[in-house]
Amino acid sequence: MRFVMLQKVMCDYTTPISQFKSNPNAAMQEAKGEPVAVAAHNRVQFYAVPADLFEQMVEFCEYAQRGTSELKHGIARFTGSTEKSIEESAASMTKRLADISDSDLGDFKEEK
Repeated sequence: MRFVMLQKVMCDYTTPISQFKSNPNAAMQEAKGEPVAVAAHNRVQFYAVPADLFEQMVEFCEYAQRGTSELKHGIARFTGSTEKSIEESAASMTKRLADISDSDLGDFKEEK
């Protein structure tokens, strides 16, 4: 369902709170694993996030607080059309990052 929002919505799916209350599972299934903005009076009241995405968000926050390079799951979502699959693109980027020398990193060099 689409309706006019008076604020920036941080996801692709929105639903009125009345619909969400009557059948939250249907709203989450329609979003196919993506977050859902739940709105009342044209304002987002909260975001409903699937459990696996929430777990990834928590891991990312823990990673950011630790300040280490031990992120086990990437949370980035790739958009746009590409000839490569997401997995191929991620593998290619991982290899390129692994092959970067410290001199290439400049100010972004990781301290050990």
